[in-house]
Amino acid sequence: MDSGTKVVSFDVDGTLVSQEFADCVWLRGIPEAYAAKHGLSFEQAFELVKREYDTIGENRIEWYNIQFWLRKFDLEIAYETLFARYEAEVAIYAEVESVLKALKEAGYMLVVNSNAATEFVEFQIQPIIDLFAHVFSATSDFGELKKSNGHYARVCEILAVKPQEVVHTGDHFVFDFINPRRIGMTAYYLDRNRNAKHEENGTDGFVISDLNELLDAFELI
Repeated sequence: MDSGTKVVSFDVDGTLVSQEFADCVWLRGIPEAYAAKHGLSFEQAFELVKREYDTIGENRIEWYNIQFWLRKFDLEIAYETLFARYEAEVAIYAEVESVLKALKEAGYMLVVNSNAATEFVEFQIQPIIDLFAHVFSATSDFGELKKSNGHYARVCEILAVKPQEVVHTGDHFVFDFINPRRIGMTAYYLDRNRNAKHEENGTDGFVISDLNELLDAFELI
């Protein structure tokens, strides 16, 4: 790894934590609350809620805003209550804490770069949040739908570093790999299910299956 690296950046869902918690909130908690309010079965409520999610779609900023959905469905439950209900579903991947500690002890600044809203990010990474110098949410902090080239450039400006001094890792091929590389960052595509055909798309050497492989790249193991 280039000794000029100063910052190591991570996505959250699918990278630091599993998807279960978010799925429970969106696909169980909200439909259950809607069913209770309107006297529907869970299945009926799920179909109605899912249809509304799909109508808004992930290309609108509201899609990521849980307060928007609670208001839209006229639900009196607070998102904090939903989060507490499914707290047991938060699952930080087994290798994450040791990898983060090794990188931090080696002198790197650690940051989070996520599409998820800040309240989701901070709740899920609470046990390890003190290891991070900054937590950035594309939707909450910058009003952007996705982690674009501009998102990463703005983060670099805030951190007062050059893109070439940042390494980012995440599990979305475009938002976590292609986009940061376009502005000069080093990026690793995290493929926990080992589905990537990296020999075919030129990513060989930058696809990892868990975060321990980052330590090898940084020559820390």
